[in-house]
Amino acid sequence: MSKGWLTFLGLFAAVASGQAQNGNTDGSVVKITYPQSRAVFQRGNDNVSNIFISGNYYQPVDSIQARVLAEVPGQGINTDWTTVQRKPQGGVYQGPLRVFGGWYRLEVRAMSRGAVIGQDVMRKVGVGEVFIITGQSNAQGFQDYGAAGAADDRVNAVAYNNVTENSLADPPAPTFTQLNASALIGPRGQSAWCWGMLGDLIAQQYNVPVLFINTAWSGTTIRNWTESANGQITKNIFAIGTPFENFPQGMPYANLVIALRYYCSLQGLRAVLWQQGETDNIPLRLGREEYRAAMQFLVNKTRADTDRYPAWILARSSFNAGETSQNIIQAQNDVINTYNNNVYPGPYTDVIQIPRPDGVHFSGDGLRQLAQAWYESMNTVFFSSSLPLLPLPSPTVTVTCNSTNNALTVSLPEFYSAYRWQSGQNSRSINVTQPGTYRAILKDAKGNTYITPTIDITGPIQPAQPTIALSRQPNEPAAAQQQVCADSALSLTGISPALNQLVWSNGVANRTVAVATPGNYTVFAQNIYGCQSAPSAPINLIVRPKLQTPTVEQVGPFSIQASFPGVAPEQQFDWRRGSNLLNQNKMVAKVTTSGTYSARTKTVFTLGTGNNLTCVSTFSNTLDVVVDEDNLGLSVYPNPSRDGNIAVETLENLQNAQIQIFTLSGQEVFSMKVPVMDERKVINVAGLTLGQYIVRVKADGFNVAKRVLILH
Repeated sequence: MSKGWLTFLGLFAAVASGQAQNGNTDGSVVKITYPQSRAVFQRGNDNVSNIFISGNYYQPVDSIQARVLAEVPGQGINTDWTTVQRKPQGGVYQGPLRVFGGWYRLEVRAMSRGAVIGQDVMRKVGVGEVFIITGQSNAQGFQDYGAAGAADDRVNAVAYNNVTENSLADPPAPTFTQLNASALIGPRGQSAWCWGMLGDLIAQQYNVPVLFINTAWSGTTIRNWTESANGQITKNIFAIGTPFENFPQGMPYANLVIALRYYCSLQGLRAVLWQQGETDNIPLRLGREEYRAAMQFLVNKTRADTDRYPAWILARSSFNAGETSQNIIQAQNDVINTYNNNVYPGPYTDVIQIPRPDGVHFSGDGLRQLAQAWYESMNTVFFSSSLPLLPLPSPTVTVTCNSTNNALTVSLPEFYSAYRWQSGQNSRSINVTQPGTYRAILKDAKGNTYITPTIDITGPIQPAQPTIALSRQPNEPAAAQQQVCADSALSLTGISPALNQLVWSNGVANRTVAVATPGNYTVFAQNIYGCQSAPSAPINLIVRPKLQTPTVEQVGPFSIQASFPGVAPEQQFDWRRGSNLLNQNKMVAKVTTSGTYSARTKTVFTLGTGNNLTCVSTFSNTLDVVVDEDNLGLSVYPNPSRDGNIAVETLENLQNAQIQIFTLSGQEVFSMKVPVMDERKVINVAGLTLGQYIVRVKADGFNVAKRVLILH
């Protein structure tokens, strides 16, 4: 494995580890993993760019939506919520959001069944202007030369320092910083130099954020750039005879081409800003054609090495040790004036801050003048005619569960020339068996870099087996056998973490299911990666038969009766007057108030587990009953009695009532004690001789007698 890849993997592992620690421990449903705060994406000449958003979600969602809101009113054009991906799979979402130039708060929300179930925010994300600075010391800058940082919060720099390591690997996952006075502009910029002030001018003029990447190297000649671009070791003319006379391998060109292949792919690019020529004047005194050819070679080389067409802006610079060179200036102009070259004139710096304090470098107010000169060279003609490079789409990641449900296959698209995961694998797809954070770097045939979305796996790859609860008792596992009445349903709830989807054996995908058909029911959990758990223990459902609807009729002055064919005497009923249930459940009900009455059958079923279930039929026909309150509260019927029976009813529920039958001469021929006179009492009088009798009911506060004729 190359040192470059090892460097990337080590740096990435640190980033990935931090992301894993932040994972889903806070219970969030959705997170933004790209872009990072202060990322700026190059706008097109129509003032629009796509922000390629990606991140993770941690429970089932229907879609991911995003919008941007200006960080400061007036510094951007707000968007409505826009769907960036419908039905994402595998815990990863990604998609573009079309955004106008501006400085924004990026918001993402997860949707499920039309409701928002989670949100995340990334502050300070921009669409604006991206520049790669390159050349020599008046481009690289120095500390303690009076450089002023950007006053505008929208001016940013890459936060990466490659000065010491001189790595040929890709930079670590991109991070950015506001370009304050002490900030370094990665990978080699040594201060804000004139670039902070230039960023302020551009941000204020065009109302967009700015990002600078600085690949300049002090003391370099044009030969150093072309020789290193050709893969040659090139010499530092100011260190001949020392251990440092050779530039590090690939340098100084390597930083420039890495920035073009890496940051330009991710962020896009307006132009390469070139400020160099001082050392080609003094001490080299290069001729016009040599410099022109070398400069054009360098421009062409960046395009050949990326298969893209970056714009360049060339400062006209040659002043060194009190001298200028028309050969260098004319050579720079020759490249600028080459037809269809996408190269534009930068500032003429040989007249700025003359003399200079150290003979070559700007400082103090000279840096302000240099920034102003760069700004004036970037006129409306440049911004309307230069061809910016827009960000390239990130590769699509596919996450699927394998057939064993205990491992994931993470796949990347074809047609890239190189794949490298932070785990060191270089295949297009990998198998994942453990939680963690996974990400890959891809290269196209020209070495342009693409970073995949982060796959953040926070839980077991195979979900744990769920259990089933009754919905009315959602925290308690249900008994294995359940029962319901006919024409009703049992509501079951699956117990499993919220990040899982539940699928029932009848095909319903929901955490709760209503079942009404007898049989066994199970549920399995499926996580966002598509892996399934073992099915739960089954619930056996028994459906009780439908109860017969009774008919009701009046069978006495104070009695109504419910019946249906084959009814057993012990059958229970619910009685109601109007819509009010009465406290009576026998076949015959006592009526003490006029009204409309109906009844339904009621049966209690019991399982061996002790699970009781009460089922009821539909209510019967209604019966209008008028209670006669003029009969002294006592009714004896039939009168006359022809079948050897009489029925005795009282309007009130008398306590400890005495029922007696007397002959007309006063002889008692029957007597019975009734604890509560709450229903009619049928008395067998077949043993009495034909004739008239007196029936008396006596209780505390009640003593009423009626005459009855017995004709059996």
